[in-house]
Amino acid sequence: MRRFVPILLAGILVVAACGDESPPVADAEEELALLVAAAEDVRGLNFVVDPLIKIVSSDELADRIRLQLEEDLDPEETLVTQRLFELLGLLDGSVDLLQSYTDLYAEAVGGYYDNDTLEMVISGDEALGPLAKTIIVHELIHALTDQHFDFATKLDSLVDQERYQEAAAIQALAEGDATYFQLVYMQTLPTSEQVQAVQESLAADTTVADSLPPWFAEDLTWPYEAGFAFVDRMITDLGVSGLNQAYTLLPTTSEHIIHPGSYFTRQPPRPVALPDVALDGYEVVEEGEWGEWNLELYLLDGVDPGEAIVAATGWGGDDYRIYWNGSDVAFAYLYVGDTPRDAQELAATLAVSVRARMAVGTGLTAPGGTTFTPGAAFALIVLDDSTVLFVAADEPLVGSTLAARLQAGFATP
Repeated sequence: MRRFVPILLAGILVVAACGDESPPVADAEEELALLVAAAEDVRGLNFVVDPLIKIVSSDELADRIRLQLEEDLDPEETLVTQRLFELLGLLDGSVDLLQSYTDLYAEAVGGYYDNDTLEMVISGDEALGPLAKTIIVHELIHALTDQHFDFATKLDSLVDQERYQEAAAIQALAEGDATYFQLVYMQTLPTSEQVQAVQESLAADTTVADSLPPWFAEDLTWPYEAGFAFVDRMITDLGVSGLNQAYTLLPTTSEHIIHPGSYFTRQPPRPVALPDVALDGYEVVEEGEWGEWNLELYLLDGVDPGEAIVAATGWGGDDYRIYWNGSDVAFAYLYVGDTPRDAQELAATLAVSVRARMAVGTGLTAPGGTTFTPGAAFALIVLDDSTVLFVAADEPLVGSTLAARLQAGFATP
């Protein structure tokens, strides 16, 4: 499953805002050279090619982000995503997802590394403040690791192949790496500058983020927060050399990032496949692996965060498929847990989430799972040993037809 917030635009984006509408920094070459040396020092790597750093006003940075999003986000694909989110109860019909992504990134991004041009673009004022310095170091770490390990090319390739979960795992590794050493650099600054950097960050405009459902911000920050925890564990257990090795033996699932122990044992996802069934009048527009993080964030949105974490932990593998007829959406999701108990926990918690979020009727829980009497939408949860089948659709008849065909497909040798 792709992370619906764009995984990669022109490069790796840093979630931090700084600066105002002041003109960009002038005559900063000496200060930038010091930051390049600082990034090399904290990361323990040297640049193969001199980095390119461009400092622009906050308005120009926002314009660049908007332009890149307009190029990278397909309106039709985003509309399908919006309709799916409305079906799942993540959106209430009042949010334009394409516009929200554009506005959110324009507001939140304080700088980015463009792996196509090898250029770092940073928002800056008349003088580089402490926060701007740390953002530059963050992006310099991206440039350093990309020059040495070529992760951005691999990430681009995975996105092109729609292998979104693997791409999200690499993104979390890269963002965790840059965030970790950004903080290492920050600790070398005078205490007064550290305090100022925090104050600048807290003063950043979050008007757009505050107007959207909380999961937007949670998804946007996941690569940084979960990635930081993953990198911290790598360095604690294996040192920086172990972190470097991770770019060769890449994490491949969000489970690897959330539970580093599964990465250390190279635990692969269990093979899972939905039956290959058609739906009259609909086409399959997306399918693949959803992953533990997306399960926790999207399917379990209607429950307490702690309950969502418990229900998502134990993810062994999954497969999803999105059907679309130009206006309506249908969704099929097949999960396999590490144990039957994991599947039981997911089925029970998913039923609570569906009741809380989706426009469905009363749910009837039985030993085999939960079925919902028709409401405005359709939902079905079927539990079978270590597997959970979840089917949802805008149209109840379409949903019941899809569920019947999938279940018949499981029964066919």
